[in-house]
Amino acid sequence: MNKYLKLLPFFLFMITSCSSDDEDNSVAWDESIQGELSGDLLNPTSVNFQFGDNRIIGNSTPAEGAECTTFQGGPPVPIIPYFPNHESYTDVFTFTLAENQRLASITIEALDVSPYHKFEDFPCIGNVESQNGAFVAINNHDKIDWNSDNVINFISLPITYPLVGIGFAKTVNEDLLDNFQSEFPLPGYEGINTENLEISNGTYTFWWKEGANNTDYVLNFRVE
Repeated sequence: MNKYLKLLPFFLFMITSCSSDDEDNSVAWDESIQGELSGDLLNPTSVNFQFGDNRIIGNSTPAEGAECTTFQGGPPVPIIPYFPNHESYTDVFTFTLAENQRLASITIEALDVSPYHKFEDFPCIGNVESQNGAFVAINNHDKIDWNSDNVINFISLPITYPLVGIGFAKTVNEDLLDNFQSEFPLPGYEGINTENLEISNGTYTFWWKEGANNTDYVLNFRVE
């Protein structure tokens, strides 16, 4: 047999292996393979990012408990959707960027949302079309101080490890980094987002919170 023909299986194996590596290399975390991302904001999952694409493939499920409620000093009617037991619907992870790295974008590449709680039971939640989307946020620390023990904590933002960007995730191809650099659409949270926000050189925690719906998502953190 020609000596080059003998080497053909080896070359085919190398080509196949390289192709597989290239395809898998962009996935920083896949919950179906590596397990569930943490729901404990004080102990986020640590994820390694590289130059280029870093895809997070995850899902979140709604809390069994939900209620339309109010709070002292708030609206007199129960219009606040409150979801306790946040571990089920929260994904939180940390990543670190080196001095020569910066986050260029956070693109929603896929987002499949299906309702869980019935609109007739919880009118304050609204239907999927009328909702703002999943709450997303980022800070410049390795943890976030937040819990859903009561409605006041649920609607409050972290103090010890403050957020530097907040927004909603609703539309495929949307850039969440743009959201973090734009005004938040709800009143009462002014001053967090800034148009000159830059994510670079440090450790950050990213927070996904979808309390109302079943969601499957793919987020691409592009590092340059």
